Amino acid sequence: MLDTYDKAEQWIASDCWLAYFDIMGFANLMSVENDDPKAYFVRADYEETLSNLRKSCKEYEPGSLNYCWFSDTFLMFTEDNSPKSYCVIEFAAKSFIHHCLYSRIPIRGAISVGSFMRSRDNRSFIGNAFLDAYRYGEDQDWLGLIITPKGITKAESYDLYPIRHDFVKSDKIPMRKLPSNGVMAYRFQNGAANYPCPLLPMLNEMKMQSGEKYRGKYERTEQFIRKHYRWLI
Repeated sequence: MLDTYDKAEQWIASDCWLAYFDIMGFANLMSVENDDPKAYFVRADYEETLSNLRKSCKEYEPGSLNYCWFSDTFLMFTEDNSPKSYCVIEFAAKSFIHHCLYSRIPIRGAISVGSFMRSRDNRSFIGNAFLDAYRYGEDQDWLGLIITPKGITKAESYDLYPIRHDFVKSDKIPMRKLPSNGVMAYRFQNGAANYPCPLLPMLNEMKMQSGEKYRGKYERTEQFIRKHYRWLI
């Protein structure tokens, strides 16, 4: 039987920024027949998503951004909860969701901050950062990326304001039960201007291929982007 010290050695603890993502309708995406051409593209897109997650984390200083995944869930987390790490996580999370949607992967995400503990085999997770991001991430009723109230408060305590990083406040952010006026959502601008958001054709294509159950989620995403996308002319 392991003693207390040995058990503690199996866990890695930190205070950090964390981004939680999950794939919408993952069970339906993966429950296709092996001889169905759709199965190949589902697996290819999923592998590409994992590859991009690895690449996203390797682009930063060693150890500044880590990742893990299990089934339909992806986590990115920083080495600490510093201002620099906020900049790393918000940029990486935006890049990741862009890549996923361009690859026709229907995904949603949430950024939070706080305590985080993970087992060394990356099979178990606890801590306020994970629970907060999970709770807000799962409550979204669209394909989007949000910052939770805890994340907003922490960033602003550093004089770093998500509104300057393409996040907006709106009572129209599609949440199921949690209040939408406490979070901020990414508007998918990504520095572009003076032409329509290039994600809209992808979202429309995904919407047409989705079942009736998910169509409204795509429509809410499209409506939000159109409302908050800024033109400079």
